[in-house]
Amino acid sequence: MNMERDLHMASGEGEASYVNNSRLQLKALLEAEVVLEKAVREVYMDLHNPTMTVVDLGCSSGQNTLIFVSKVIKVVSRESSSRSGFHPVELQVFLNDLPGNDFNHVFRSLERFKKQTAAEHEENTTLLPFYIAGLPGSYYTRLFPPQSCHLFHSSYCLHWRSQVLPPSRKSRNRCRRFFLNFDVSNIK
Repeated sequence: MNMERDLHMASGEGEASYVNNSRLQLKALLEAEVVLEKAVREVYMDLHNPTMTVVDLGCSSGQNTLIFVSKVIKVVSRESSSRSGFHPVELQVFLNDLPGNDFNHVFRSLERFKKQTAAEHEENTTLLPFYIAGLPGSYYTRLFPPQSCHLFHSSYCLHWRSQVLPPSRKSRNRCRRFFLNFDVSNIK
């Protein structure tokens, strides 16, 4: 079996598709909302670039991907509007999953997402420019140049990991990490 080619969620919008069977993942994303907001806020406060690059590892193809993106946009827009003297930023979001992911479903949702984001935008805040791109590939391999991303997010893909980074690779990652610990038996 070729993992990158053969391993993926059911595509489309049918009864067995990921789009219609991802409530558990949504619940986990909503449970982690406070932690996500804190992480985004701290990354933004430390940002020295005009562009904030965010990556969703294992984004899959459902609405959960765009819920995550929406949360990031709201937090950064709110923070940039409330802090005088802070530079406005543009947000670059990479949605990463294996090549078998139904990226077309996500891409078809983007126009509606952009309109909805603008309509829901909070008054007295600046809606920052944002750009969304798909990035097929395995996170077992290098996906980005060194020091090019500010925030990586993974809400429900790390359970697929079957390899552990060697100690030499672990020590190079000195960034902050935010984990949400909660009892999965409480998720219904």
